Amino acid sequence: MSLLALWLFLVGLVLPASAADPTGAVKISASAAGAEVYLDGTMLGAAPLTKYVAVGAHKLRIVADNFEPFVRQIEVQAGKTLELTAAMTAGPGSVEFTGAVGTTVSVNGQTFPVPVRLPSPGAGSLVWQGQAPNFEAGSGTIPLVKGRNYLVAIALESSVGVVAVTSNPAGATVRLDGKDLGVTPVKVRDIAPGVHGVEVTLDGYATTYKKVDTTAGIRGTVDATMNKGGAEVNVSTGNPDATVFFNGVEVGRGTTVKVVGVGRGKTEITVTTDSRSVSGRVEVPSSGSVLARTTEKTVVEAKPLTQQWGFWAAVGGGAVAAGTTAAVVVAANQPAPAPEGDVVVTLP
Repeated sequence: MSLLALWLFLVGLVLPASAADPTGAVKISASAAGAEVYLDGTMLGAAPLTKYVAVGAHKLRIVADNFEPFVRQIEVQAGKTLELTAAMTAGPGSVEFTGAVGTTVSVNGQTFPVPVRLPSPGAGSLVWQGQAPNFEAGSGTIPLVKGRNYLVAIALESSVGVVAVTSNPAGATVRLDGKDLGVTPVKVRDIAPGVHGVEVTLDGYATTYKKVDTTAGIRGTVDATMNKGGAEVNVSTGNPDATVFFNGVEVGRGTTVKVVGVGRGKTEITVTTDSRSVSGRVEVPSSGSVLARTTEKTVVEAKPLTQQWGFWAAVGGGAVAAGTTAAVVVAANQPAPAPEGDVVVTLP
């Protein structure tokens, strides 16, 4: 083998490079024997070393047990060798967290924006939780060795298109926009951005209706507390072609829609036809029944006839004619206070 061939062979071993991209070289040494050298998170080897790397800016990290990490931004130029000697200082070890812009990490009840480097608490384990807007939270546990340095790159999953549903008790059936998703706890992905209706059912419990909004990467979350029994909700639409929704879930069509076993709480009732859509919030009790009706601009709760003042005023008028005692009995049975102002009663 000629001297030139031998030289090229040795260079290939020491300086592996790809000819596809412009390259330069880095020649790294460290005061701590056997220190590990990382470039942009990828381990190059133990110092001292020389490597070809791509031209441009890089993050250099050199670590060794019982020494502080040596971290620098370097700029590699084409056809040139960047020489650097890391002067390492003694340290107790550390845990460093990196991640995308906006990411935070919580450790031992404290929250820090990343990147952040924390002193190692020593031998044992360290639990961390990572969060970022429009991303699913993540967590992990690090088994610690005294004096060692750790680097955790927090990579969170996007929450775009995610809908997660839990229930108490668990095991409830979940439907989103009429499509079965499974039983709780359940998390699904790739849900289209927008407003969706979620229906949660479980034998022996009232049905829960919820609305979730996955617009602009917002995570849709439902935590349903299932209640025994349930109320009956009747909706008078006045239109045979009307469609009725509870919190975005279609529950029926027609002039009158009756839904049994509805969970208690505020429920948004929407009635749509070909020409208009009106909505209103109605308080559904834990049992009994509720009557709702549409108006020109909204949906309102309609009191039963015996809970309307007009009914009792008419009955009261007849009772007054019969005698004072009857009038007092009628007044005592009023379901609600009298309206303000004069009440006109037509006597026979």
